[in-house]
Amino acid sequence: MTKRTLAMSLALTMSLTACASHWERSPGHEYADYDQDEARCYLIGRGMPQEGFAAGGGGTGQAGAYAAAGAGLAMMAFAIGRAVQQQKDHDACMTLSGWHRVANQ
Repeated sequence: MTKRTLAMSLALTMSLTACASHWERSPGHEYADYDQDEARCYLIGRGMPQEGFAAGGGGTGQAGAYAAAGAGLAMMAFAIGRAVQQQKDHDACMTLSGWHRVANQ
């Protein structure tokens, strides 16, 4: 991973976490269940191992460099898409467990 790619990844991560929030229990429920619910939803969010993703570049010279760059971008897009889906699965599980997300102030 190049320094530029790393910097872009960090900037994206920072921008996605800038609007931080926390979970609150719906009225009539106890906070004592949070750790158990969070652990269960974390595991559900991770899901079962997905089918692998393979990308490769071939060739030499400029064509090989373009192929390798395209493969790298495809792998990054796949990883971001998977992370977004895992977060959605986690959030849905927490909601079904009686929690709701509240924006930090």
